[in-house]
Amino acid sequence: MARSSSSELRTPVFNGENYEFWSIRMKTILKSHGLWDLVENGFEASDPTKKKGKEEGSKAAEEEKSTSAEILMKDARALGLIQGAVSDQIFPRIENEETSKGA
Repeated sequence: MARSSSSELRTPVFNGENYEFWSIRMKTILKSHGLWDLVENGFEASDPTKKKGKEEGSKAAEEEKSTSAEILMKDARALGLIQGAVSDQIFPRIENEETSKGA
């Protein structure tokens, strides 16, 4: 019986050659983890100085904070997958990127 776990997908390592193949495989892996939309479109980090009429401690403010934290965790997961999928020679090109979209 074959298992179909997304963690079984091996992340290919990009070494500067065959970018087209690497990008297709990475897109599939990121989609399988539910991260592709975040990588492709990015996200807007909410600015805590702009409360948008939500009182600190209110249910709406807490939900927004929770959602923001969840998005940041997903983006960190996607960035980690991308960073792990490039060779040591390619890594310096993305080392300063702080979001998956930037990488």
